[in-house]
This record gives sequence, structure tokens and C-alpha cells, in this order.
Amino acid sequence: MSLYKTRGWRYILFFLVAVATLYFLYRVREVLYAFSFGGVMAYFLYRPVAALEKRGLKRVMAILLIYCLAIASLGALIYWIVPVTAAELGDLAKLYPHCVQDVQKLISQMDGISKPERLQIFIDHNLDQIETGIYNALQNFINTWYHLLNRILALIFAPILAFYILNDWEKIRDGFLNLLPPRGRVQLRSLCQEIDRIMAEFIKGYFLVAITVGLLTGALAAILGVPFPMIIGILAAITNLVPYFGPLLGGLPAVLLAWSVSLKLAIYMTLGIIIIQQLDANLFTPRVIGQKLGMHPLVIIFTLLAGGTLFGLWGIILALPAAAVLKVVLHWAHLKIAE
Repeated sequence: MSLYKTRGWRYILFFLVAVATLYFLYRVREVLYAFSFGGVMAYFLYRPVAALEKRGLKRVMAILLIYCLAIASLGALIYWIVPVTAAELGDLAKLYPHCVQDVQKLISQMDGISKPERLQIFIDHNLDQIETGIYNALQNFINTWYHLLNRILALIFAPILAFYILNDWEKIRDGFLNLLPPRGRVQLRSLCQEIDRIMAEFIKGYFLVAITVGLLTGALAAILGVPFPMIIGILAAITNLVPYFGPLLGGLPAVLLAWSVSLKLAIYMTLGIIIIQQLDANLFTPRVIGQKLGMHPLVIIFTLLAGGTLFGLWGIILALPAAAVLKVVLHWAHLKIAE
């Protein structure tokens, strides 16, 4: 009887410690952002650091070399791309008054056309909804940048924390594993290795597809003579990070910019974007991402829709990696139950 009482007190004590730990982490959640960013950076940099270490470099020197290469790449990016992009943004801003005048002219022409009363009510109602949607989108954009500025300190400290995490990667990993019994350590290590493999394949494929779509879209705009091809390509690459729905978001500004030149150019740009989207949906994404994750396209679409319904934009972006990890965990659990 005393044995059961002892176990019961252990469970109660474990529960109280877990609750207290979670409450403490919630109270210091602002501090955890820096460690979270640092952990993510360390995860992305661990593979190249390990590869350099295998070539004979010491861990510290490998980390510093990766940091120097990252700083040099960022500097080159700023030197070559930022001036061109800034110039295109300046020219794009000059088009804004003309776009406003064209929209106002179109609205005045529509107002001059006699329409049934119910149709007019329908148009007014939808115009109000569009205006509200634009306002909410701008407000969310401003709020996002405001929250980002509040966490700018976390972004500054993240590389420093990532350096220490990378330098003591094995010690930190073994410290967590030592909390488990020997058999549990082996099982957890095997599970984490499989998750790491899946995530590495997904991340490489994810960014490869986005960069490919961005390059194709920017090149298409440059060949057709659409204004601001650099901005169009960058925007297409960024929006393509939102699976399936991103290409539409990135293609719309390109078509509108082509339309500012001529309707014929807008039609050509639309056809080109449709071809790129079909290549993305039927060739790039299924081959590069779907095959790596081992998921049927219908499962991928359902996962994206479910993620968007539950968590909005972030749900769409994180749905596929979360589903891939869940698949690995469920497969591992099934094998354990079958044993």
C-alpha cells in the first residue's frame, strides 16, 4: 500500500512541477523568443557546421566561417539587389497617383451607367467590403511590424545564442536525453533523427520551389517588358512560400502592372503565370515536396485547408511540416504498439 502511495505522491509532485514550469515559461515568454530564434538558427546552421568540421575545421572556426559567409552574402545581396529594388519601388510609387486617377475614372464611368436598384445595392455593399478588407489588411501589416520591432532585441541576440548552442550542441542534446531511461534515449534519438531527415528534405524542397517560381516569374516579366521585373520575381518567390494559394497572390500584382502598360501585355502575363503555376502544382511541388514527404496530393490539400481554417496564414505555412512530423510520430507509435 505504501508503494502505491509513494507512486501517487510522485505523480502529484511531477504534475505540480510541470505546471509551475509552464507558468514560469509563460511569464518569461518574451525572453524565450530570443532563445527560440537562436535555436532555429542553430538548427539550420548545424548541418553546414558539421560538414566543415568533418573537413578538419574546429567547431568554433566552422561557426565563425559560416557567420562570415552569411554576412558577406547579405552584404552582396544589399549591394546588388537593394539598389535595383529601391529604384523600382520609387518608380512604382510614381505610378500610384495615376492608378488612383484610373480607378476614380472607372468608378465615375460605372456611376454614369444606369443599373437596376438591387444591382447597385450589391455593388455598393461589395465595395464597402473590399474597402474594409484593404483597411484590415493594412492594419494587420502595421501590427505585424510593430510586434516585430518589439522583438528586435530577440533578433539581435539570436546569432549570439545560436553560436553557444552550436558550440555545445552535443552537450545540450545529451543533457535532454539523460533525463530519460537508457531505452527511452535510444528510441527518442531514432525518432528525432527521422524527424530531422524529413524536415531537412522539406525545407530544401520548399525553398527550392519558391526560388524557382520567383526566377521564372521575374524572367517572364523581364522578357515581356512588364515594369519592375525584380519586384515581381521577389514577390512571387515570397508569396510562393504559402503553398498552393501563394502563386495567385504573387501573380495578381504582376498582371496589374502589365495591365498598366496594355491589355495585351496583361493577357500574355496572365497566360505565362498560369503556365508557371501549372508547372508548380503538377511538377515542382509534387515532385520536390510531395515525394519527399510521402504524402498524397489530396492529403496535402486537406492539410493546408485545415491549417488555414484553424490558424489562418501561419496555419497554411506550417501545416505541411507539422503534418510530416505527425506522420513520423504516428508511424513510430504504431510500430511500438505492434511490438
